[in-house]
Amino acid sequence: MKKATYLVWMGVNYALFGTTAIAQNESYSDVLVVVNINSAISDSIGSYFALHRNIPISNIARINVPSKEEIDSLQFENLRTQLENIILTRNLQNQINYIVTTKGVPLKVLRSNFLTSSSVESELTLILGDYAGSIGNFSAIMSPYYGQQQNFSHAKYGIYLVTRLDGYTFDDVKGIIDRASIAASSNNPPGNFVLNEDPLWNSSAGYLNDDMSQASNELQNQGFQTVLDTTTSFLMHQTNVLGYVSWGSNDHNPIVHASHAIPSNTYLPGAIAETYVSTSARSFSCPPVYGQSLIGDLIKEGVTGAKGYVYEPYSSAMAAVQILFPMYVSGFTLAESYFSASPYLSWMDVIIGDPKCRLITSRIVDSAFPVNLVSITASARNEGVELAWATACETNNYGFEIERTALSSNQQNSTTAGWQKIGFVMGHGTSNVRQDYSFEDSVAAGSYGYRLKQIDRSGNFVFSSEVEAVVQLSADDYKLSQNFPNPFNPMTTISFALKTGGMATLKVFNVAGQEVRTLFNGRGESGRMYSFVFEAAGLPSGTYFYVLESGGKREVKKMLLLK
Repeated sequence: MKKATYLVWMGVNYALFGTTAIAQNESYSDVLVVVNINSAISDSIGSYFALHRNIPISNIARINVPSKEEIDSLQFENLRTQLENIILTRNLQNQINYIVTTKGVPLKVLRSNFLTSSSVESELTLILGDYAGSIGNFSAIMSPYYGQQQNFSHAKYGIYLVTRLDGYTFDDVKGIIDRASIAASSNNPPGNFVLNEDPLWNSSAGYLNDDMSQASNELQNQGFQTVLDTTTSFLMHQTNVLGYVSWGSNDHNPIVHASHAIPSNTYLPGAIAETYVSTSARSFSCPPVYGQSLIGDLIKEGVTGAKGYVYEPYSSAMAAVQILFPMYVSGFTLAESYFSASPYLSWMDVIIGDPKCRLITSRIVDSAFPVNLVSITASARNEGVELAWATACETNNYGFEIERTALSSNQQNSTTAGWQKIGFVMGHGTSNVRQDYSFEDSVAAGSYGYRLKQIDRSGNFVFSSEVEAVVQLSADDYKLSQNFPNPFNPMTTISFALKTGGMATLKVFNVAGQEVRTLFNGRGESGRMYSFVFEAAGLPSGTYFYVLESGGKREVKKMLLLK
């Protein structure tokens, strides 16, 4: 840690729906998840997070960038351009408030001048807005959300709140996501806020110790327990910790008590942390390489959120814990609390955690009324199925996910894939008049079941009743469907049907024309739908072709494996 330096810069009745299920405390439809297609762990984390937060597929941004922690300015501009194009193409720029990057996405940008180097996350806060011209410029800018204790929105503040899901291992990151799902049962959950001062810093950076004292007073006034240590001891083995702040390896005494300033605490779900260490988020590689202490160790110990720094940010960049902790216990999100407590953007900060994690849920406004679905039908067409439905009224309706299942009979070598999401249709929010919706599904001949998953803006969802459709073969001799999902990783489903029974083969080839898998080789029955799961875990990313041959004819379709 360098000497303290201030940087100066300017009615609930679903006739057709079933039991309500709570997916999450609030909707994550305003969260964009960034996945690096060149990193298997990035894909795994992004998929796990999206699944457990019910994030729509349109909000998953897959970019093609190096899978290393440090990149240069040109590589960052490539990353930025890809992400901005995805947001603009999908018209998400005014729909999202939060961006979440994942382990495997680059972490930091090393530029020729130290004062222009930054974290990837801090730069991404400024994209597609009034502050975008400050990206990569000399030094940082003052955050427009600094010190604000109001609900955040991109529309109001002109920035995005960007956090990262990272740790030493997938299990460490999974722990962050899982712990963020657990809401406290009361407004004052039992637990301690541990604030470990080091008075030997009073002559050069005493205001950081003062911040801890002020935070302790604020928390106690709100009815929370604090452990404020004003001695030269380095506190360890604290239990039931909800918040933690210390000087980490910059404490003058940690080496006497702890290895790498790891406090060996036990944390409650939702616990957040800050350490006054200039490069505490410089890397999340495993095994860790030490020098200064790392917030990766706090994540491994069990915190749900933490703030760190990828390069030397100067002490004035540290989170003001007298803002951070009181906001968090008042029900603001993890991202709101950290960003309100942090003065700079386009700088070296990185915030780890689920951005919408809350210690308590009192600030969430629940939906007042349901969606009243009055009809749903599925009609077979020559090239598939048309699904149509209507609502009489809607309140806070985010939209409908469409799910399909194959209803084929039990056949040797045929597979029923179960319920799969095949599309999404936006809702009308709040409406007191009838709204009509439709969706077209292109499928092979066969029998299919469909259902809707209606999602409201509080994260609640319900399933509709199921409807069926039987698709007959057209005049063609056979029908080969496009695989679903596509792109895929690592599994996708391929279906076909024959108008006239006979011998048939279904094979998969790589771009070099080499056969990689035979999915079917035998006699197919007339009018029967065959579905096969193609599992490509051992194959490299790239384009593949699947080929159906029967009756002297051949049909080829393309699919894309992205890992």
